[in-house]
Amino acid sequence: MDKIKFYIDKYNSLKKLNSGKKPLINEFLKYCQISEFQLMKIFGKDPYSTLQEKCGDKPNKLQMERTLLSQILNQYGKLTRKYRRIPVIADWLKEDLHPRPAGLKKVHNISFRTLPEVFIENYKDKIEWKDVIKILTRNQGKTEISNNYNKTFLEVIEKINNWIPERKRIIEEGYKIELRKYLKKYFKDVDEEMGESNVDLLVNKKYPIEIKKDPSQSEYDRLLGQMIRHNSLYGNATAVITGISSEDRYKKFRNLFGEVKLKLSMKAEIFNK
Repeated sequence: MDKIKFYIDKYNSLKKLNSGKKPLINEFLKYCQISEFQLMKIFGKDPYSTLQEKCGDKPNKLQMERTLLSQILNQYGKLTRKYRRIPVIADWLKEDLHPRPAGLKKVHNISFRTLPEVFIENYKDKIEWKDVIKILTRNQGKTEISNNYNKTFLEVIEKINNWIPERKRIIEEGYKIELRKYLKKYFKDVDEEMGESNVDLLVNKKYPIEIKKDPSQSEYDRLLGQMIRHNSLYGNATAVITGISSEDRYKKFRNLFGEVKLKLSMKAEIFNK
């Protein structure tokens, strides 16, 4: 049977099962038990949108906006090539790549840990990625952790990355209370305003977190000093910045933070929530 017609029939069958409602891409891929990459081999770029058009439907807006699996794999391949090993979540976050690990699961139904397998499965015949395939194959089953990041710190930044505030808070304290409650689901100890540097939150007595709501320029300057101090005392530091009203001010701070972090070899991360 012609493959295009096969998937058109599959789409229409699923749509009928959905009482005439246009199926989302995740529903369709699960229904057909295929990957988006397999669909790309038949329909090319934006494969699901093309399929929907061939079926007489207007493409879902979400599909037009989201990151394609091929783009994600290309980013992952370049990251592997850069570090010469299997990347960890901290590498992905440090390079400010998208979607975030939580988005991978939500949009493509894959986890960050399975990306080596997904990459090899989809790109094994591509000559331009031969060096990356070799690295991933050699290191499968023994993913290396960056020298700068231990397992617990990785878990802390992963949980913070996945955290979405329930609502906008008027004061900074509201965000601190909510984040503490969230982190206590995953870690034994989450204390407030503890230690020699009086950190906002301290996870397992070792991982300090500063929380700032829409900082002014002087507050950003103070935060940078706090991050340096926390890193000196604990060997790591994390900052969560919420309610940002000036993207320009935040970007300037992020750039400065990146320069200082590199110069001082800090184990530190910042998040915009």
